[in-house]
Amino acid sequence: MSTMPDAEPAPATPETPKKSGAVLRNTLILVGGQLAGVPLSILLSASMGRYLGAEDFGYIYLAGTLTSFGFLLVEWGHGGVLAAAIARDRSRAGSLLGTTLLWRTLATVVVSLGLYVVARVLGYAPAFRVVMLVTILQCFLNTIRVACTDVARGFERLEVSAYAQLGSQILAVLLVIPTLLLGGKLMAVLFAQLAGAAFVAVAAWFSLRRISTAPPRVDRPSLNELFSHGSSFLLFGFVMALQPNIDAIFLSKLTTPAVLGWQAAAQRLMGLINMPASALGAALYPTLSRLYVEDREEYATTVTRALQGTALLAIPAAISCALYRSIGAQLFGDGSFAPVEQNLAVLSSLVFLLYFSMPLSVAILAAGKQRPFAFVQTLCIVVSVVLDPLLIPYFQRRYGNGGLGVCVAGSVSEAAVLLASIPLMPRGILSWTLGKSIARALGAGAVMIGVGIATERFTPYVSAPLALAAYFGALWLVGGIEPSQVEAVKQLVGRKLGRRRA
Repeated sequence: MSTMPDAEPAPATPETPKKSGAVLRNTLILVGGQLAGVPLSILLSASMGRYLGAEDFGYIYLAGTLTSFGFLLVEWGHGGVLAAAIARDRSRAGSLLGTTLLWRTLATVVVSLGLYVVARVLGYAPAFRVVMLVTILQCFLNTIRVACTDVARGFERLEVSAYAQLGSQILAVLLVIPTLLLGGKLMAVLFAQLAGAAFVAVAAWFSLRRISTAPPRVDRPSLNELFSHGSSFLLFGFVMALQPNIDAIFLSKLTTPAVLGWQAAAQRLMGLINMPASALGAALYPTLSRLYVEDREEYATTVTRALQGTALLAIPAAISCALYRSIGAQLFGDGSFAPVEQNLAVLSSLVFLLYFSMPLSVAILAAGKQRPFAFVQTLCIVVSVVLDPLLIPYFQRRYGNGGLGVCVAGSVSEAAVLLASIPLMPRGILSWTLGKSIARALGAGAVMIGVGIATERFTPYVSAPLALAAYFGALWLVGGIEPSQVEAVKQLVGRKLGRRRA
């Protein structure tokens, strides 16, 4: 069932640019910003793990998971509507922004009360409820920032998102790490993060005002559109967020806080590994939303190229997660985080699946199929509800790490969703060309595994670069990397460097 508004194909104008390199450019901007932030994110997570310990790290994860779920109601799927609607008609940026900001502010009050009640019903201690309250305040500031960056995405100006994300990481490092070094514990760290979120929200606001000078205002047409179309995204987001909440609650009740901390560390590392795929999805959505209305053929071509690109990255990402998992565990310090290696080994299969499901899900959402895709995503919930109570106690008894049960259930559910999503894909996406790209990547992946095994006697910090070099070298030899792709990257980097020199 399509929930996108009917529209006639619009001609390409300066307001709606139609450039073949737009997605690549936007993806590289996001990936570039995220790559710049990777060392900061690793440093921050590792420092928090080392100084706070697995238990407090697990509490932060649990509070963040529950609060993020509640804030789905605060955002009500507006993010998906904002980017798509503004990409089609930029004159509506002011009314859409003002309307969503008013709703998010009022909804935060109601959701905060609901989360407090949920925490009491689940029997969490008063100290944890205080942690969740500070997390709620941080989420409110983040949702204001996200509203601004979503509007900027509608203008296909993804550098705002990249700068906001990088800025938040820089501030977090500058505020949190000194707090830890001075002996600050859990609450001090949370307040340091809160201060950083406030600064970035203000910076995102002023950055957006440079792009769109239309004053924020509230009107009924924008309210109706945000809620009518946003409800589909809300349903999809609800289904997507319910699974990690189920996992976190089962873990908190069936295992120890330390196990929850191990799973939190593994999830943080997974976010870094999946960064290119998530950046591609963020870059794709506004462009695909426009192309689905204007040019269905170009829409299908863009999705196919995106899948070809993720195919090249999925293999080394999954292999690295499995072969070099000790690097991730070592980042968090002493042996208290050693079991994270087990989690990452199991999650390597999930990495492979996510690199395909992320761009496919964005393509399906841009085609207006939020409701049927949300129904498909319920498979994740069903799998978690059925497998978590069985697998978590099993792995807890056998290995002392019930988080492995969550990892196994996650891989099973993602495979089921990926298969069930195939009928929802628009025509023209799946092709022999895509199949050949995947086959070439798999062949290069076999070379990478061979080199990784052959060099395992060396430190992972030596073996990993050698294995990655072997992968991309083999991929180049079999024609898996097109010269046009390399040339496009060179031109983009050259333009960026030229601007800086100027």
